[in-house]
Amino acid sequence: MDPISLTGAYQGLKAAKEILGALFDAKVDSESRSKILEAQGKLGEVQDALFMLREKLAELQQERDQLRDELATAKNWSDRAAQYELATTPGSAVVFRFTGQPEHFACPSCFNKPEVQILQDNRVMTGTYRCPGCEAQFPVKLRESDNPLPVRRGGY
Repeated sequence: MDPISLTGAYQGLKAAKEILGALFDAKVDSESRSKILEAQGKLGEVQDALFMLREKLAELQQERDQLRDELATAKNWSDRAAQYELATTPGSAVVFRFTGQPEHFACPSCFNKPEVQILQDNRVMTGTYRCPGCEAQFPVKLRESDNPLPVRRGGY
């Protein structure tokens, strides 16, 4: 049942209750008055039940909307995470590697939060990359000193 139907039913019961109240105020015998009072009491109970149903419906609709948002967020993350694979870099760091272009690496710690933090080259020739999210350092490339230098023959 939607909120409009509940509101319509509530308004109809309210009108019936008012009519019964008007009948009660009219000059009627005592037996009729007791029946009218009983009917008014039952209509009041039904109104209360409809009001509670309307509140519960609103709560359930809000919960449904929240779950839809959470599901959409989870699906978006799943789609994004599927574009990464766990890889070992030449510097022996275990990070997530983007399978598309441009190639880049993501922090495994932040990836589990779930968020993608692209590792940034420190630009100091050490081959170490830094995560802008958690500040962790990863030896992505071999250090310059680890690369064998070409041997020059015949002097400088």
